[in-house]
Amino acid sequence: MLDYESIPLHWVNRLGFLIRKKLGVLFDKAGHTVSPEEWAILLVLWQKGPQSPSALADVTFKDRTTVTRLIDAMVLKKLVTRTEDALDRRRSVVALSARGEALEAELVPLSQSLIAQALVGISPEDIETTTRTLKAMVENLSAAQQSAFSKKDANR
Repeated sequence: MLDYESIPLHWVNRLGFLIRKKLGVLFDKAGHTVSPEEWAILLVLWQKGPQSPSALADVTFKDRTTVTRLIDAMVLKKLVTRTEDALDRRRSVVALSARGEALEAELVPLSQSLIAQALVGISPEDIETTTRTLKAMVENLSAAQQSAFSKKDANR
């Protein structure tokens, strides 16, 4: 019988769950109403600047419907703005509001403290190996997904 605890992806899933849960608690205790899912969008906007909703979906590995719902909530919270693209009116652009920009100075240190807590007692070499291994797994699955899409297109 397969022991799920011996499967690395079980631990990746569990770690992701714990990070989202603890990040939500940290933000809440600090008086912020930002969900971990909204945090992921803010992080992309802080690092890359204004993005289309579909680009945000791609980068955060979320479906477009979920990202649209998150953006709607973030607009209501005045964390982001959504405007029509000047070159293509069918496309919208999501950008940080002044409030969203200001939150970076408060939320990033909270997330860094969680990362530091998660890495206690783990050597830099182990962190590097784990990161390299996880990236390879992502590349393997991404390549398999691209291959499946290519085969599907070829059969049309």
